[in-house]
Amino acid sequence: MYDFAKFLHLVAATVWMGGMAFMLLALRPAAIATLDAPSRARLMGAVWQRFFPVVLVAIVVLFATGSHFFASVVRAARLAGSQGGVPLGWNLMLVIGILMALIFGHIYASGYRRFKRAVAAQEWPVAAQAATQIQWLMATNFILGWLAIAAVRLVR
Repeated sequence: MYDFAKFLHLVAATVWMGGMAFMLLALRPAAIATLDAPSRARLMGAVWQRFFPVVLVAIVVLFATGSHFFASVVRAARLAGSQGGVPLGWNLMLVIGILMALIFGHIYASGYRRFKRAVAAQEWPVAAQAATQIQWLMATNFILGWLAIAAVRLVR
């Protein structure tokens, strides 16, 4: 069960991080370079409409599998009669993961909602401003994701 949970954890992290990498480094810059504001807004809206539910599933999987790992380590320590806990890197990853989930929640509940309303009303400057906010918050999450990976791999 542990190996399957680890596999799911890695898949969810890869999907979320890979999606952010694609959007930040390829899709949005290409859309800005080649499309007018209305076309760009419609494209990004269609992409986010598909990507954000995937991120929600990834977050659920990451927290479910991460909880399983924490519980497994604590249970093993108790069975061994030790006071040992989870590694510091895991705790750092958890804190960073919670922060990332909160940032995503803000993107989804605030920025994306404002973006969709602006596109529906054809208020392209407002849509562009909301898209820029989403981009910055997504870039923040992308950096935090790499910090979480570094924490779990490098901090013992």
